[in-house]
Amino acid sequence: MSGRSRLGVVALTAVVGLLAGCASPSPGLPAASDGADAASAQGEAIPSSTAPIAPGTEVASATFEPRSGSDASGSFTVIAGDEAGSFEIVTHDIVGPTGSELTFLPYEIDSAQSCADTGFRYSPGTLDSLGTGPLLMPPDLTRGDPTFFGSAVLTVYSAADREQNDCLATVLAAAPIVWTLSPQRPDLDVADSGAMTGATGSVAVDASGSASSYTVAAGDTLSSIAERFGISVDDLFYLNPSRVPAPQDPSAYTGEVLNLSPAER
Repeated sequence: MSGRSRLGVVALTAVVGLLAGCASPSPGLPAASDGADAASAQGEAIPSSTAPIAPGTEVASATFEPRSGSDASGSFTVIAGDEAGSFEIVTHDIVGPTGSELTFLPYEIDSAQSCADTGFRYSPGTLDSLGTGPLLMPPDLTRGDPTFFGSAVLTVYSAADREQNDCLATVLAAAPIVWTLSPQRPDLDVADSGAMTGATGSVAVDASGSASSYTVAAGDTLSSIAERFGISVDDLFYLNPSRVPAPQDPSAYTGEVLNLSPAER
């Protein structure tokens, strides 16, 4: 195999990757399981109050800008898949050294940043391993709305960077993602009805007085937290797609901060 790989049509179907340096919320503290309420939400149809998106409709685009000294390059578009709530990544001449990895991040990054090995990340794998066949994103990965991904990067493991900079994912190129997809739950309304059994944590509010985040207290459960704010457990998963240790972990962890603002998803 040559030192450079080309990728055809790729979608986000691999396992979510949590790199070293990304700790689970409140390690060592007790978790309150939400039992059947949270577990069943993971198998339900993904709700959306927007009109269906025709398969093949382009909803995002991105072009990789190589880091200085790198020749990694390419671009991609995101299109709606055949199944409701699914999306595909269609790549255009993405190239990189053998072993380079395609990774999606829930924040913006540019090619000036040399390392991308902390926090939540999602990777379908290395360019060498992905092949050319279409891979669909499971709807439950992002609850049918992938717009929380802010950037994609091409990275590679470098023993030298590991030793000198303690970096496990050296950035070769970065691509800010430009979304034209509208939020898929525009009618989601979060309103605090006050503390109740299983939801006694503290609430942060924004400048308008609306609840913006919730800090989990001991004994809290996701179902009770959702009830307190007039939403479903599935809505909590939707609002917090980059939770660790897993986006749809059915447990609420003492000290975990849950986002309640659709705009900050």
